[in-house]
Amino acid sequence: MKNKFKKISSILATKFTKSVITRMNAGGGTNLPGRIARKIYPSILGELVDQTKKDIIVVTGTNGKTTTAGFISGILTSADSTVAHNKMGANMLPGITCAIIDNASLTGKMNKDYTLLEIDEAYCTKAVDEFTPDLFLVTNLFRDQLDRYGELDTTAKKIREAIEKIAVKKQLKVVLNADDPIVAFICKDVDNVDTLFYGFEKIQFLNQESNITGSKEVAACSCGCKLEYEKVFYGHVGHYSCGCGKRRPKLSVTANASIDINHTDLNIFSEETGEFSARLNMPGLYNAYNALGAIAVAIDLKLPTEKIIAGLSNYNTIFGRAETKLINGKTSLIQLIKNPIGATEVLRTVREDQNGKLLIIINDDYADGRDVSWLWDANFELLNKYNKQVVTSGIRAGDMAVRLKYAGIPSENIYIEENIKNSIKHCTNNLENDEKLYILPTYTALLYLQKHYK
Repeated sequence: MKNKFKKISSILATKFTKSVITRMNAGGGTNLPGRIARKIYPSILGELVDQTKKDIIVVTGTNGKTTTAGFISGILTSADSTVAHNKMGANMLPGITCAIIDNASLTGKMNKDYTLLEIDEAYCTKAVDEFTPDLFLVTNLFRDQLDRYGELDTTAKKIREAIEKIAVKKQLKVVLNADDPIVAFICKDVDNVDTLFYGFEKIQFLNQESNITGSKEVAACSCGCKLEYEKVFYGHVGHYSCGCGKRRPKLSVTANASIDINHTDLNIFSEETGEFSARLNMPGLYNAYNALGAIAVAIDLKLPTEKIIAGLSNYNTIFGRAETKLINGKTSLIQLIKNPIGATEVLRTVREDQNGKLLIIINDDYADGRDVSWLWDANFELLNKYNKQVVTSGIRAGDMAVRLKYAGIPSENIYIEENIKNSIKHCTNNLENDEKLYILPTYTALLYLQKHYK
C-alpha cells in the first residue's frame, strides 16, 4: 500500500509540474518533472515500462536517435499499434521517466503495445538496470562532445556493457549499422544476442556534388591494422575490409538511395519482404540511414511493407531535425548540428540550395559540449563559393565567424549577432519571399528556438 501511494504521488507530481512548466513556457519541461518522479518513487520508470504488451525498443548511437525513433514510431502507428515514446528527444533518465509517465494513467497503468526509447549513449548502462529491452538499435558512432563522452572506444564500451547486461537476463535482438565498423562489431562474441545488420549498397546524389569529404574517424580492425575501404559514404561509414579477413558483415536489410536536396528515394531489399520502395520527404544521407535503421526494426517486427512505406511517407519531423516551419512569416529549415560528421552532411544540402540563406547558432553550454574545436573538423570549406551573407549567432558566434573566414568566406559576407532573437529577426527581414532560411543550431540554441518559435 505504501509503494502504491508513492507511485501515484510520483505520477501526480510529475504531471502537475510539467503542466505548470508548460503554461509558464519555462525550461526544464521534462527534466525537472522526471527528477521529481524519480525522487518520490525511484522504481517508477521500470514499473511502467514493464507493463509493455509487446516489445521494448531502444535506439542509441551518436547521430540520428531522435529521427530514427520517430520513423519507428510512425511505422508502428501506421500499423495500428500504440506506442509509449520519448518523442521530444529527452534521452537521459529524468526525461525518459517524464515521457513514460505522460503515457500512463494517474493510477500507474500504461496500456501500450510498444515502448520506444531513444537513450543517450552514455546512459544506456544505467537505463537497462531499470528495464530490459527486447530490441536494441545502434545507429552510428562518431566523435561527439569529447569533454563529456571521451573517445569513441569509451562510448562503444558503454553500449556493449549495456548489451551484455541485457543478454544476461534474456535473449536480445540487436540491430546494427553494418556500414559503421565500430558499430558492426560492437557485440561480437556476446552470448544470447541475435544480430541483424543493415546498410547501403549504392548512394546517388541528385542535383548536388557527390564527391564531398569530411573528417574521418580512425577505424581500425581488432587485429590492429587499418581498414581498407572500397566505398566511403561519409566519415568512416562505408564498405570496408581488412587483410586479416574481417569485413563488413552480411546484410539482412540492404538498400540503394537517391538523395535530392528536398527528398530521398529508397529501394530496399530483405529476404523477409523482397524488394520495395519508399520516399522520405526530407533530404540528407544521414536521414536515409536513420530511415533504413527504422525499416530494419520494422522488418524484424514483421510489419507489412505497406505500413512501413506509409509510416515513412507520413513522418512529421521533430523540432530541429530537418524541420521546416514558418518563423516571422518566413520559411525556415532547422537542422541540429553537434559534431563534424553531422555538420558536414547538413552543409552539403545547404550549399546546393540556390534559394537558401544561412544562420549558424553555436553555444557552448554543458549540453552542447564546452569544447567547440569540432568546428575546425567540420567541412565548412563547402561554403567557400557561397556568395551570400552568412549570419553567426550564439555564445560562440565569434568563433564560428573565424572558422568561416578560414574556410574561405570573405569577411564582408559574415555578419555576427550574438543575440539569437536579433539574429533571427535580421535574417527573416532580409529574406525574399521565395527564399528559405537554413538555421543550424547546437543543442541549447535549438531549445531556445523550440521555446520561442513553436
